[in-house]
Amino acid sequence: MHKRSKAYVLLLLSTFAASQFPGFTGSAAYAAAGTAAVKTTAAVTEISTLAKLSPMNLGASFSVKLSDTRVFAQDSGNILTYTLTYTNSSSTSVNLVNYFSKVITTGGSVIKGMAVSADSTVKKIAGKETKSVTYYANIGKAVSVKGLKINMYGWNFSAANYEQRIGTFTVPSNYSAAALQGESKKTELGSVPVMTQASSLQIYKYNGKVYAKLGYSITNLGTRVLSDPGYSMYLKSSGGSVFTLALDESSSEYKIQPQQKKTLYFMTEIPAYMNTSKMELQIAKLDDGLKLYLPVASYSLPTSVTADFTVAAGAIKKVSIDSNVVDMQLKSAAVYAENENGIWTYQFRVKNTGSTAVTLPAYGLSVKSAEGYSFPVTTDAFNSLTLKPLEEKLIELTASVPLELAQDTLQLQVIPPAAADNSGKIVLPVAYFKIPYKLESNTHITSEASVINNYGTFGVTLQSLQRLPWGDEDLIQARLSIRNSTSKTITLPKLTGILKADLNDLTSSTQVVVDNDVSILAPGESAQLTVLAHIPYTLDYSQTKIILQETTGQFLSLSTTDGAVTSLSPLAAGSSFKITAAGKKASIQERLTTVYTGSSSKTVYSEVEMNSEESRQTNLARLYASFRTADGQYFEADVNQSELPTGAAGKTLVTFSANVPSTVDTSSLQLYIGQGVAGGKLAAAGTEATGYVNTTALALNVKTVTPQTNLSSGISVFPYTLAVNASSSSLTAGTTNLTLSINYSLAQDSAYQTGANGHKLVLQFIDPFGQFFEKTLTFGTDLIAGSNSLYTTTISSTLFKSLNGGNYRLRLYDEFQGQRIELGSQIYDITVIQPASATDDDKDKATDSSTSTGDTTADSVS
Repeated sequence: MHKRSKAYVLLLLSTFAASQFPGFTGSAAYAAAGTAAVKTTAAVTEISTLAKLSPMNLGASFSVKLSDTRVFAQDSGNILTYTLTYTNSSSTSVNLVNYFSKVITTGGSVIKGMAVSADSTVKKIAGKETKSVTYYANIGKAVSVKGLKINMYGWNFSAANYEQRIGTFTVPSNYSAAALQGESKKTELGSVPVMTQASSLQIYKYNGKVYAKLGYSITNLGTRVLSDPGYSMYLKSSGGSVFTLALDESSSEYKIQPQQKKTLYFMTEIPAYMNTSKMELQIAKLDDGLKLYLPVASYSLPTSVTADFTVAAGAIKKVSIDSNVVDMQLKSAAVYAENENGIWTYQFRVKNTGSTAVTLPAYGLSVKSAEGYSFPVTTDAFNSLTLKPLEEKLIELTASVPLELAQDTLQLQVIPPAAADNSGKIVLPVAYFKIPYKLESNTHITSEASVINNYGTFGVTLQSLQRLPWGDEDLIQARLSIRNSTSKTITLPKLTGILKADLNDLTSSTQVVVDNDVSILAPGESAQLTVLAHIPYTLDYSQTKIILQETTGQFLSLSTTDGAVTSLSPLAAGSSFKITAAGKKASIQERLTTVYTGSSSKTVYSEVEMNSEESRQTNLARLYASFRTADGQYFEADVNQSELPTGAAGKTLVTFSANVPSTVDTSSLQLYIGQGVAGGKLAAAGTEATGYVNTTALALNVKTVTPQTNLSSGISVFPYTLAVNASSSSLTAGTTNLTLSINYSLAQDSAYQTGANGHKLVLQFIDPFGQFFEKTLTFGTDLIAGSNSLYTTTISSTLFKSLNGGNYRLRLYDEFQGQRIELGSQIYDITVIQPASATDDDKDKATDSSTSTGDTTADSVS
């Protein structure tokens, strides 16, 4: 068996010697260098390819070529890999067991190459096949492949050690195993063909440490998705130091679609003293069978650039996130002073300039002063913020910085979040945006200011600023117009408000009322709204700040030093004005104003007609009012208004009243009428209001009621009109009971819907002795609507026993809240009836009997 095997080898080598060795020109034939991918310096032209290296013939139809060589430094010895590409042009297979290779280092060490695990099963090269096999060798401390030799051998039992050197490949001395700076390199990552390039090297200095960040560009040339192949990435210095690289947080997803190009960023910490020139990116993978890390590819890195986090005021910072470029810009900033702090507002713009959607990290923001203090900026705007391609967002931010620190050298720092998996990934700032120092502008009433936010561009006008009474407080009312100044339709968000008077924060009572709940604005259209809040009426202030907010941040902010108006120009007496709220349209006009006078105070009373201009039944606006005197005193009015819906084109009578000191001049009154609101909406009648809007001042026509001297002509207690057609009284001589009879006509005006009527009709009877007797009459029970109705009552007095005739006076009063206005009076005659002869018992019975057909209870004397 041994002889047969030996004879076979000898026969094979004799064939080999006859067919392969002739024409062999030595190792120089395999050291010729190509010219592709070169880098020229003053002394050497470097190459990064062995494409022009001549192949070596191993047989008449079998050749081999050195196509690649790499080295990877390891503590146990540097690992060299080299790839031999075999070409069999015959029709029969060739057994590779008959050939082997050895590495000759520049130091003279000879190491036999062994196939890596992935190629260890390749034993033959089939006919007409070209196949590459990668080998490895531990070359000790050698770090370069320049000048390295790879000898090819065959078996020859006549030669020493039975080995016959066939030829030598010599790696050119100007060869670089790493791709040259700026060169693209085709390779495989995870069995997926890719085109790669080391695109950038940046050096960062942060918190006393130095970090290197390099960009690695990958184009997927394959037909399937390239996911993280699990390779190890290293940064190698020119001195041979190696540092493990970690995927940067901005490149959190290692997934590249077919034909997609993506740049991944890797980082590592390096010593501050390290020379950063001529650095390399090295990629290695673990050969599980060999338990060795083998080189995959290496790249000469571009000249390093020391990165500066600082971004000039107004400049755009381009940030790479998952191979998308996102523009970041501090678009605007403004500051005002409050409580020894500078209150800053910022607009921060982000725009996805890439071709795919990108989700931004939950950045942490802070404002840092030149003195080294840092102040957090709280926002949830970056929570799950995803931008579509070309989508842009404006993020409103606020911060407070003590005024003792320089306000003109501040920076807005944007820091990525820490690694969610606690992997220890290096996190560096995205940017330090210089904050331009600009005081918040002063807005003047009726002037328009341009506001840009996440919803669009608006022209905002402060139409009016009023300070009007609200009970024992004042109410600040800031009326704004928001105009859509873009060419597209905009939907306004749900807005809430903040009002500040100097340093006084009125947020707890602030509400925003949008006229007609307008939320959609076509180009050029405007929405009107009122921001209102309570303030102590004794508080003096010089500046009003108005802030509108939506759910994710600030919508707009403006300040004004224009003083709030505390009085309005009134409409002329008898004028009307309109309520224009949708579904509550109505006209308002004074019907009657008068004064009820008491001994130490008086009551101002006003009736207002509220005429619906709606075509459907509706709940009209709840009214609120105050009386204003000529000398500027305000008296809050009690409002009486029907809680029932008003019919289409129907009328409602609303009454206002206020008790005032008797010394107050009520001759030139004004009525300030507003629409009650609560919770940012118009309030309904019968519900509690927390403020009012759309205030109008009406000059009142205060009327003094002149008592009628003829009750038959009629007196008015709205909505009733009463006429006393006739009255008579009679008594039997010598008795104490007088019977009073009144023939009356009562008409009711039913055109108005009214609330509860607080008026009382008081009937006063004055006898010949000057005594007066009073009776409060109730409409609908004591007095009923109709003509020639009869009301009777009995009045008792012991003085009546001596009464032989005479007359009495009937006087009618309108009583309201305990105070009266005389409506009229008239004198009528008393009839005394002489009794017929009767027994004493009959007289007593007659005296005790009642003759009233209306009120059978005798009134007592007053």
